[in-house]
Parts: sequence; structure tokens; C-alpha cells
Amino acid sequence: FPQPTHTPPHPSRQLPPEPMSSPSSEPPSRAALRRARRVLVKAGTSVVANPDGRPSLTRLGAITEQIAELTRGGAEVVFVSSGAVGMGKRLLRKQGRMQMSFNDLHDEGTGTGGGGRGRAESVGGDGLGSLPRNNSKSKLGFTGQHRSQSFVSLLELSKLSHDPVEKKKQYDSACAAAGQFEMMNMYSSLFDQTEIAASQILVTSADFEDEVRLRNLGYAVDRLCGLGVVPIINENDAVSANMGYTSEDVFSDNDGLAAICARAFDCEVVLLLTDVGGVYDRPPSEEGARLVRMFRRDSDVSIGEKSAQGRGGMASKIDAATKAVAPGSSCNACVIADGSDLNAIRGILGHDFDPDLCLPPKGTLFVTPGSDLEHQALEEEREEEEGKKGKEEAKGAKVSDEARDKAT
Repeated sequence: FPQPTHTPPHPSRQLPPEPMSSPSSEPPSRAALRRARRVLVKAGTSVVANPDGRPSLTRLGAITEQIAELTRGGAEVVFVSSGAVGMGKRLLRKQGRMQMSFNDLHDEGTGTGGGGRGRAESVGGDGLGSLPRNNSKSKLGFTGQHRSQSFVSLLELSKLSHDPVEKKKQYDSACAAAGQFEMMNMYSSLFDQTEIAASQILVTSADFEDEVRLRNLGYAVDRLCGLGVVPIINENDAVSANMGYTSEDVFSDNDGLAAICARAFDCEVVLLLTDVGGVYDRPPSEEGARLVRMFRRDSDVSIGEKSAQGRGGMASKIDAATKAVAPGSSCNACVIADGSDLNAIRGILGHDFDPDLCLPPKGTLFVTPGSDLEHQALEEEREEEEGKKGKEEAKGAKVSDEARDKAT
């Protein structure tokens, strides 16, 4: 079996922080991220797709363009992307309608098919449409297609049971198989425009539990990155059949997959793109929510509801980020940032510092506990708090002086 070409990193290997800088420049703990040799970028379903399930060409175009910039600048980029199931669901719905017989189409239009069900009921409250329900033979000799019960369940995700066993029964892996092809076609077209080559790697939990498979994966990623090819990694849902939803598995969603890939493939920095600006001390929809610039083990945060499209949520991302930077890994830092910011990757990992793009620092930073980078970030946090306190005291003194002048 092929052996990885890289030398396993020493557990103490860290990104060295830069010297302290002035308030108008980038904090050294953030500037250190730009010197990473290999980075991992993960785009969640809420970033890849619009609320209607269609791919967001605006965000995906920006992501591929910025990944291409990093690659041309000498960095090696591993890209973990969600979104295959959503694209496959849309494709299978279209194919299901194309497979309808003339009788099915007539019944669908008049509301007489499916045991007297009307069109409004057949379309469903979620607007996702329906597949034929009958098994009758048309005059032309064609037999109507049965509506897949697993597909029906997939269209009604919000009503599904939370029991892991029931979820496995309701999941249709055909959506993942069809959607993965569509997603890779789209990425191939986008990366072609930037003259950067991309490749596909599909994995399951078993691939990280087996030593030989993991060694082969490491060799493939090293070889691709060494040639300037961007590996696009996703869970092989067609094989795993939604096993990732259970907590007993190696990873439960693509956030966990990104964390284990970062550790297995020697990535120094991880960027998790999501639908909010980072980790907040309370749900960002609530008034007064404050962005946490650096997440610590004792950080007190309140987690809101997860996105309607993806599997994970902010709790999953915090857990993944914490595991990615755990001691013993070559990954020194992880940032959770807003994927709708079209300059997020450039502003966090780009080789050039642009105050207009990078200040204030984007997202929430996670660092390896006990590392030099953590000490640097904590020092910056302390100086920022002291600066704020000094400004408040100066403001209070000015108000007092004005009040005294008016009194005299």
C-alpha cells in the first residue's frame, strides 16, 4: 500500500505569533493564520444552498475564487463541502415527474388521482411537489411509478422522528448519490474558470477507523495538494446510509468530518463557514447578542436553533472546532465565520492584509490550549479590555469636567 509522503508533525509544532502590533493593524494571533502551509475550508449546507434548496452561485463562486487565490499563493487547501443531499433531492423530484405516465399527469392536474387527493395536498405544505402514487396501467401500456416511501419521508424532514434507528429507515441515499454528481459538476465548472484543478474524495467513518484506508487517504491528499489540486471531501452518504446522524460514529456530520480531516491530513488552520458571523454569547437573533472573538474552555455561550437545511448546528461546530485544535494535533487554530461574507476566506487566510477586509477580525477564533498562539490571543484580549476600560473612564472624566464647568 502507498505510504504518505509527509513526515508526521511533532505534537508541539505551532504557528508562531507575530510581534505585538498597533491597534490599526491586524492582531498578531490572526496574522499568524495567514502563514499556514495547509488549511482546511468547510462550507456547510446553509452556505452552499439557498433557502429554496438551489445552490448559491454567488457564495460558491466567491469560495472557489478565494480558494484559488490561496492555492496560487502557495498554500495547500483541503475543501470539505456539504450540499449533495439537497441537490439530489431536487434532481430526484424532477426525475420522478419525468417518469410519470400520462394518466399520472392527468390525475395530478385534475386532483382525481391518489385516492381522491387534491393537488394542494399532493404538492404538500413544503412546496416540494410529489411523485405518482398509483400503480395503474395506462392505455399506452405504461405502468405508473410507485411513490418512494423513503423519498416521501425525505420531503418531510421536519416531521421525522429523532430516533437514530427511524432516521436510518427514512433516509434515501439515492439523493446523496445523484446530488454528489451534480455538486461536483458545478465545482468542476467553477474551478475551471480559475484554472485550478479539483478532485473528489468520498469517505465514511470506517475509512478513518481502518489504518490501511487512512494511510491511503493521507497519501492521496498529500499527492493532490503537492500538485496544486484541491481535494473536495464529503461523506459518502450513499454508502453510509445516514449513519453519521448517530453519536456513536467517528463523525456525526460534516463539521465533525472537517475536524477529523484536519487532524488526519496535517492541516494547520481550519475555517468553518456557516450562516452566522461566529459564536455569540446568546442566539444572534436576540437583542444584545455579542460576538465572541476568542472561544475559551470557560466561555459562557447560549446556543440557538440549528439551520433548517444542515444536519449540525452551532453546538456541532463548537465541538468540531474544539476537537480540531485539541493538543497533539498539527491544527493550531480554527475560525467559525460567516459564509455569506464574500471575503471571509480572503479576510482570514489570505496572504495579504487589507484593513478594509480584515478589521475587525472576522468570526470566532479557537486555538490549541496552552499554545503560544493561545497566550498571544489572551494577551490581545486583555489589552483590548483594558483599552475599553480606559476609554470609558476618560469619557466619564470628561462628563464630570463638563458638569463642574456648568455648575461654576
